[in-house]
Amino acid sequence: MQISLIQTLLIIFILIATVWVFINTIITKKWRNKAPGEAESWKAGIFYYNPDDKRLMLPKRTGLGFTLNFAQPTAIILFLLLVFIIIIVACLNRGCNI
Repeated sequence: MQISLIQTLLIIFILIATVWVFINTIITKKWRNKAPGEAESWKAGIFYYNPDDKRLMLPKRTGLGFTLNFAQPTAIILFLLLVFIIIIVACLNRGCNI
């Protein structure tokens, strides 16, 4: 099975994002700082929206992992980019004509 250019770029993007999250959260321990009113900033229990919180990513309320602060424009761009990449890769694997 041959890996396409888009799949390679997706793997590189995921690796860079993982390292960035690791450096900006675990090493610097920024994730431990809770913003004022953080509990009220969770929408539907899974989306975090707090314009006063400058963090792009923060730990989920429960379990492992991180979520985006959708009040930050960068988070929306990152989310849409990820959705776009997933659609393109899925379409290329199925032979869709866009």
